[in-house]
Amino acid sequence: RAREVDGTLVLTHVSPDGDEGFPGALEARVTWSLTADGVLRLDYWAKSDADTLCNLTNHSYFNLLGHGAGTLAGQQIQIFAGAVTQTDGDSTPTGALLPVEGTPFDLRRPRDILAGLALDHPQLTLGSGYDHNFVLHRERVSPLAPAARVTAGGLVLECATTQPGLQFYTANFLDGTPGKEGAAYGPRSAFCLEAQG
Repeated sequence: RAREVDGTLVLTHVSPDGDEGFPGALEARVTWSLTADGVLRLDYWAKSDADTLCNLTNHSYFNLLGHGAGTLAGQQIQIFAGAVTQTDGDSTPTGALLPVEGTPFDLRRPRDILAGLALDHPQLTLGSGYDHNFVLHRERVSPLAPAARVTAGGLVLECATTQPGLQFYTANFLDGTPGKEGAAYGPRSAFCLEAQG
């Protein structure tokens, strides 16, 4: 369900007990709001009537040069994390944390996204690019803490979160399907920043 409440968008969903194999009826809600100073804010809430897993996030795609720019050329990213979660061939986390020092995942200083993708690393090969959880903190923090900063074309996108992780994804598996105004959305045409537990 979607509804407007005091100038915000409130999306709700109820997942019944056993849905996709998970126990408990889960009620989830995300509220999207845009502040007067240009901050897009997402607030998540969930409640289950049984112990279950729940890790809500968003999967919004961004390209600071515009949706029809074609690639992420000229866009720099900085992620405030000292480790990433290792993944296997199915992009499933193994539980191991890999230090970013000396790897393409060392984004503690701004790095051109495409230059990072051009570097050789087994984790980039497995994920066909960046599709990794960057470890911001060991557990949730409050208030919001800086997670990432992306710059291009005179624009800056800053991401802050209370969550311990940030999934950085470079549209590795988009297939070129036409989108808005006929623009082709293929690999490396956009990025996602997904704050998560």
